[in-house]
Amino acid sequence: MTDLTLNVPHGYRLTPGTDLLDLAARLREAMEPIRDRIEIEQVAEFAAKALDAADLAGTPRPESVIFDAVQAQTVHVGQILSGEHSCALNTVKIAVTDDPETGEMYALMFPKQQAFAQELDEMELGDYYPYWNEEETEAPRPTGVSAAEWARRAATWTRVLRGTNPLDPTGMFIIEIGAAYPDADLINRAADVLAAMPTKEQRVFHAMHELQHNQEFSSQGELMAFVATLPEHQERIQSSLKPITLADIAGGAR
Repeated sequence: MTDLTLNVPHGYRLTPGTDLLDLAARLREAMEPIRDRIEIEQVAEFAAKALDAADLAGTPRPESVIFDAVQAQTVHVGQILSGEHSCALNTVKIAVTDDPETGEMYALMFPKQQAFAQELDEMELGDYYPYWNEEETEAPRPTGVSAAEWARRAATWTRVLRGTNPLDPTGMFIIEIGAAYPDADLINRAADVLAAMPTKEQRVFHAMHELQHNQEFSSQGELMAFVATLPEHQERIQSSLKPITLADIAGGAR
């Protein structure tokens, strides 16, 4: 019977002759710009949230909010690492080893962000070669993969993993890309943060979501009364949120 814990959703059979150092260089070249973009977008979201909170409260906007936004991102990462939040980290981990029977090279990819996974699929590192237990996950195998081929994959990954946990492998060549915590240099990249700023529509949506999330109701009637006021709240939020400029983010052009 197949081991129920065998789960390799991002498994690859690498192209024959793959050089591991070259593979690491290719992955870093492809992934680091993606990580940079994601991190900038996250800092922009924190900056917008701080500015919008002031707009909605009718108070002066905080100065050079980029400092606060980078700090907020740092705190958020700490909460992810401590298990308080389940958001994805801006990192990629790849574990590579061989099949002791055939000598072929296999890789387990751990892309924390969907953008990383999409890029991995486009890099043509080899054959996408996943496996999971259909009984345990209640997810069918990929279309076009026969039961016999799926069983072969289970046997292959069992040999490749050599008993290590496929979600936290040991004894393999490990490539790690990106740091969990944001780069302090982000405070000098106000123009990039401004370019990644959420749109007015997105800011309104986030403010409405925050408003609804913070409500508590003691009766169905209170809930229905609040729902009836949502159009008024949306109109108030739309009229309160001001445009965001470079000066709002960093106190002037940088």
